[in-house]
Amino acid sequence: MNSRFLKTPAIVMNSTQFGEGHKLVRLYTEIQGKTEASAFGARKTKSRFGSRLEPFTVGEVLLYHKSEDSPFSIREMEVTDSNAAIRDDLGKFMVGSSCIETVIRYVEREHRDPDLFRALSDTLQVLSAVPQEKSLYVLSMYDVKFLSIMGYRPYAELCVKCSKPIEASESYSDSTSGYPVCAQCRSATSMPVEPSVRRFFEWAVNEPMHRAVKVTMQEKTLQQVRRVLEHLYLYIFQKKPESWSQLRSPFV
Repeated sequence: MNSRFLKTPAIVMNSTQFGEGHKLVRLYTEIQGKTEASAFGARKTKSRFGSRLEPFTVGEVLLYHKSEDSPFSIREMEVTDSNAAIRDDLGKFMVGSSCIETVIRYVEREHRDPDLFRALSDTLQVLSAVPQEKSLYVLSMYDVKFLSIMGYRPYAELCVKCSKPIEASESYSDSTSGYPVCAQCRSATSMPVEPSVRRFFEWAVNEPMHRAVKVTMQEKTLQQVRRVLEHLYLYIFQKKPESWSQLRSPFV
């Protein structure tokens, strides 16, 4: 294929409007990483793209640019998973948006990672299919995998501060040190973490995403899982996803 063209698996993250009926589409691609591409005429009634460039869509995109320094435009999009059920359910939409936001906010432009592409595409496919009440389990499992792929395994048998072995029954978490912190290194703001939370983290990092449908846990355990993940995002990235504030909505 001409070097001006690039065909790659892609996930539509979001888009903005510009001009008369056009879109600027933000993609995460397997080959090019995080990329923006123009879709000319995508908002017109008789657009050849139809609904193929809606958020959460997974497929194979054909990109074109005149030179290495010029921006991409989208020539074709072949859909493998539309994931329309995410767009049709407000609760799932907020969870899917939280997954997408991690890539937008924390992943460098053109950072190529097939494992991340696979984790995100698998997560969207599972989220589309599971009952809505399972959506926070899907998000939590994705967050564990995302942090691991980014180089921060969200569980360990050693204290992150003193590196001494740590028992599951004495682990703590906070936003200044991360997780886990031992009893000797904890601070006044550290939160004790139940062994069931550590077991979930150890399980989630290795299991395929479709196993999220099998997850069951008490509400207080789920809340603690989310709190530990919040501590980790604050410790690692100094900010948590903005969309998380909406997850307290009655829709989720």
